[in-house]
Amino acid sequence: MSRITLEIPDNKLDFFMELVQNLGFVSLNKDTTDVLSARQRELVDAEILKAKENPAYMLDWKTAQQQIDWDA
Repeated sequence: MSRITLEIPDNKLDFFMELVQNLGFVSLNKDTTDVLSARQRELVDAEILKAKENPAYMLDWKTAQQQIDWDA
């Protein structure tokens, strides 16, 4: 089975959903909470654990803000 992710403007979503349903697709999922892959979730969880175990691991916002290359 293939999966496609589409970004549809809110004002067009009802029309799009009706169209797709009328075409007879087997499943529609309006849930957009699964935007990260399993590997990405693992990496995020590892970073959260590091921060919980050692709060000094994280930068404060002021320091982080100074290190961001805003022109990139």
